[in-house]
Amino acid sequence: MNTAQHRDSRLPPGLLFCALALIYSLWLVACWPGILGQDSLAIILEVESNRDFQSNKPPLWYLFNLALYGPWRLVEIPIACQMLICTLVCTRILSWMWTNRLYKSFFYGLLGVALAPSVLYYASSLYSDGIYAIALAGMLFEVWRCWRQRRLDMTACWMLTITVPFALFSRPNGILNAIAILALAIALPRVHRWRLAAVVVPWCVLAAFAHFEFKQRNPIGSVFPLALYETVGFLEHRPMGLWERGEPRVTAATVDALTSSGNSLEKILQFHDHYYWDPLIFFPQGPALLGLSKDAKNTILREFFTYNLWHNFPAFAASRINIFLYSSLADGGFAGSTNAEHILPQTHSNSEIRFRHGVIHRWQVDWLDFTFKYRAILWTPWAGLILMMLAGARTWRRRDRPGMLVCAIFWFQLFAVFTLSIAGEYRYLLAFFVAPLVLLPIFAASDSSSSNV
Repeated sequence: MNTAQHRDSRLPPGLLFCALALIYSLWLVACWPGILGQDSLAIILEVESNRDFQSNKPPLWYLFNLALYGPWRLVEIPIACQMLICTLVCTRILSWMWTNRLYKSFFYGLLGVALAPSVLYYASSLYSDGIYAIALAGMLFEVWRCWRQRRLDMTACWMLTITVPFALFSRPNGILNAIAILALAIALPRVHRWRLAAVVVPWCVLAAFAHFEFKQRNPIGSVFPLALYETVGFLEHRPMGLWERGEPRVTAATVDALTSSGNSLEKILQFHDHYYWDPLIFFPQGPALLGLSKDAKNTILREFFTYNLWHNFPAFAASRINIFLYSSLADGGFAGSTNAEHILPQTHSNSEIRFRHGVIHRWQVDWLDFTFKYRAILWTPWAGLILMMLAGARTWRRRDRPGMLVCAIFWFQLFAVFTLSIAGEYRYLLAFFVAPLVLLPIFAASDSSSSNV
């Protein structure tokens, strides 16, 4: 594509940014000061209590809220900041699509992703999931583009600067995405490798500082919750009695570890939920199994991988599929757009509920309710998952290494979410809903004749 053609097809990024920023701003006004849930309350309380209360969120996410919420106690400030970053990332990718004449991809990316109700919902929430999903797409888009060009231009430097901290450090599984940065560093010439280091290394240093400075007293981890939740599920009553053949479903050591804090198996099983581990951990009247001793936790982990998992593998696989489908169909709990009225009184925030009786708020509630009613169509990440398969197959067939890298990152993340999730939360799959922003350009431009901008 020649320069004249580029100029003729160029969409002014400033105009697109203003249009997106206006829509995002109206959305924020409609749910002012933002959508808040239990995770929002947890991070607010951690900031307000100077970490006497701990949310067990990634340290850099705590630092982000400490910097933007702490000084003013206004939840709308960090929410507005993450909405601004989402607007910048979407503007960048959509402008590239238009310039490269990917008009169908542009309109799907605009209407089906950037302005999708689920994206607007989480972008305006004090949750890390929305900014993580958008930042991951923005980071992977620049990694793909820079690898193809074998150079790191100034636009990429700026976009990586604002996306890397959220794509890598705002969620526990984000560190997997560092594979993309390392692969890009290997592929780039030395001078551009130094540019990449200048962008990424300061964020890594800050993340390391936050990790050591804001250590969690009782980190939950990723593997123990899975082992605990599934082990309790293995003990669920089976009316057919197929295990009455002299071989225990779980080991005696496991049962001793589970009941070591004084809870009976009957009480523990009473709080087992097929979609959430929360009743086992957080319910005041529940068994509170996070309070188990370190020895008991180690026993549960050891027995899970040496006996319990392998003797209950069909149940384990069924549980994984059950939670994944529950999440993907958006059947998990969602905080309403007016939930701030219940969350803010539990904090010392200076934020106020505003604009609740305006026409914009009524339109937002009606639109959100309508799309949520048909969430199995409008909220599910099937388009992104299908594109992962199609783009993965095409890039593999054409040995398109940059495209293969991006697809591999999404597949790694899908494997991690599918394997380790212990709650049927739709937000864990939001990154796959947003994935078409980067996968559509890869799918359309997988041959060497496509332009690089």
